[in-house]
Amino acid sequence: MIWNKYSVKLFVYLIFLTLVGFGFFWSLYSSQLVITKIVFLLGFIFIFTALLKYLNKTNRDLSQFIDAILYVDNVPANGSSDLSHNRLQITYNTIIDKLKEAKLAKESEHQYFRFVLEHIGIGIISFDKDGRVEIYNKSAKEIFGQENLANVLDLNTLKENLGDELFKLKSGQTKLLKFAGKVEHYKILARSTEIKIKNKNLNLISLQNIKTQLEESELEAWQKLIRVLTHEIMNSVTPIKSLTYSMQKALSAESENPLDLDNILKGLNAIENRSKGLLGFVESYKNLTQIPKPNYERISIVSLFDDIVKLFEDDFKSNNIEINLSVQPEDITIIADGKLISQVIINLVKNSMYALSESKTKQINLNCFKSSTDRVCLSVIDSGKGISEDILDKIFVPFFTTRDNGSGIGLSFARQVMVMHNGSIEVQSVKNEMTSFDLYF
Repeated sequence: MIWNKYSVKLFVYLIFLTLVGFGFFWSLYSSQLVITKIVFLLGFIFIFTALLKYLNKTNRDLSQFIDAILYVDNVPANGSSDLSHNRLQITYNTIIDKLKEAKLAKESEHQYFRFVLEHIGIGIISFDKDGRVEIYNKSAKEIFGQENLANVLDLNTLKENLGDELFKLKSGQTKLLKFAGKVEHYKILARSTEIKIKNKNLNLISLQNIKTQLEESELEAWQKLIRVLTHEIMNSVTPIKSLTYSMQKALSAESENPLDLDNILKGLNAIENRSKGLLGFVESYKNLTQIPKPNYERISIVSLFDDIVKLFEDDFKSNNIEINLSVQPEDITIIADGKLISQVIINLVKNSMYALSESKTKQINLNCFKSSTDRVCLSVIDSGKGISEDILDKIFVPFFTTRDNGSGIGLSFARQVMVMHNGSIEVQSVKNEMTSFDLYF
C-alpha cells in the first residue's frame, strides 16, 4: 500500500472516529459520567461530519474530473484538494491537458476547414432531405447573389426550377445549370455527393462556373468545324469554277478553237458530280445535327454484342479477323437507346476493320465492365495501325477523316450520342499496336 497525504489523513480520521466511538460506548456503562458521554458524543458527531465532508470533497474532485471531460474549457486542470499530492490528481491533470490539446486540435481543424471552404473558388452548398441548407460558402453566395439561404428550394425565385434541379440531384450525378445572375449569365457545372454528419444524410453539391471554359471549347470546336467545312466546300467549288470558266471561254464568240461539244459535256458532267458531292456533304451535315432523341430501354450487353458479331460475321471471316467478347458481369445492362448505341458500335467496328486492313495480327475485342467509379464501360479495341498523336484531338471533329472515301461523321455522331446519354467517349491509341474507344455510361 502506498502512503500519501490522502491515505494518512483518511487513516487518522478513522482512528479518531474509532476511539471516540469506543469511548462513547464505554461511558454508557457508567451512570456517573454524564458530561463525558456528551463530550464523546459531540466528538463522534464532529469527527464523523469532518470525515464525511472530506470524502465528499474527494467526490467533488471526481465529479469535477468528469465535468472536465464534458466541458474541457470550463473546468481548471489544477484542483485545490488533497488529491493534488497523489497519483490520481496527476492522472487527472494529464488527462485534462490531453483533452484540451485534442479539443484545440479539433477546433484548429474546424477553423481551417471553414477558412478553406470560404475561400475556395468553387461554390459549395449542402442541405438535408428537406432542403434545409447546412453549408453555404462565399463562392456559392456570389454565384446565386443571395447572402442568406435557408432552403435550397428558395433558389426557384432566381430561376424557375433551379432549386428543384439541385434538390433532385442524386449522389454522383452532374448537371449543367444555366441562369442569369445579377451581373452576368452563368453556366454552372453542379456535382452532387452524399455525406453523413451526426447521423444526418446531407447532399453536398459543388458548383463550378465553366462559362469561360465552355466558350473557349465552343470557339475551338467552331474553328475546327469551319476549317473542315471550308476545306470540303473549296474542294468542290474550285474545280466547278475552273470548269465553268473553261466552258465560258470555249463558248465565247472570240474563241479561236472550234466548238468541242464532247469536252463541254464532260465539263458539265464533272460540275454535276461535284454538285451532287456538295449536296451529299450538306445532307450529311443535316443528318448529323438532327439526331433523334433517345428512346430509353434496358439493354443487355451480351445480347448487344451478339447482334453486332452476327452482323459482321461474314466480314470477319473473309478478312481473317479474330473477334473476342468479354462481359463482366455477364448480366450487366444499361439504360439507353438500343438503335443509337448499336449504330455507334457498328461505326467503331467498321473503323477497326479499316485499321486492320494492313495489319498482320487482326484482332477486335468487344469488352464491357464496371469502372472504379461504378460506371459501365463498353470498349472496342483493335490491334491495328493506331492513330497518330497529331490528329488524335481532331478525330471527333465533324467531317474530319483520313480515309479517301470516308465521310468524317462516324466519330462525331458517336460523341453526340454519348452526350445525349449523359455519357462520354474516350480514345486511347498506341502507334502500330492498338486503338481503344471506350464508351462510358
